[in-house]
Amino acid sequence: MKRTHLQTTVLIGLLFSFSFCQMEKQVPESDSQTNLLVGLLAGSALSTSFLLEYNGQWNAGYTYDANKQVTQASLTGRLIIATNPDGSGSIISGFEKNSDYFGGGDTTYRILSFDKSTRRMYYQNTPGGNNSSNSTFGRIDYTPVTTTGCELSAARCFYFCEAVYGKATLAEVQNSTITSNATNYSTNGCAGFTFNRALSRTENSTWTGL
Repeated sequence: MKRTHLQTTVLIGLLFSFSFCQMEKQVPESDSQTNLLVGLLAGSALSTSFLLEYNGQWNAGYTYDANKQVTQASLTGRLIIATNPDGSGSIISGFEKNSDYFGGGDTTYRILSFDKSTRRMYYQNTPGGNNSSNSTFGRIDYTPVTTTGCELSAARCFYFCEAVYGKATLAEVQNSTITSNATNYSTNGCAGFTFNRALSRTENSTWTGL
């Protein structure tokens, strides 16, 4: 993927600079090593930092009014998204009321990989009894996080679509020809269904009581 290419390019460039400095004795060895490490860390963070904008807690709904605005009544979903600079992380999903949970608890998705160019994220359901499709694989398509046009005075928002789900292997998901179209978020853009809307939350949630 592009992330790997970027990191490889940065590494080659920095190693060349390191060797040149050693030959010319332009900087001390300790300084060259420090600069190399800082450069590698910066390259890794830059290649995945776009995922970090989704971190936090979100209200989620998928019903829209005549003005294509998500309705407050449909915002019964709750999300906690936690990603790391290396691209790993988890999404915990639930509902406003405990009685609405799958099996009485939260649903956890483990992030496996992502494609920055298409904004597709690949996941695996954890094997817990609360999940509707234990240990299966899927794909979530999502739009960039924005601070404009968010309903109900939310500070941040985005759309997302669970386009592929319930597959036995990751390869099935990666080879899927199912597409999504966020332009039609309020009608049928998500494989015939509406996209979900995520609005940032100001109140705190717990991992077991979203």
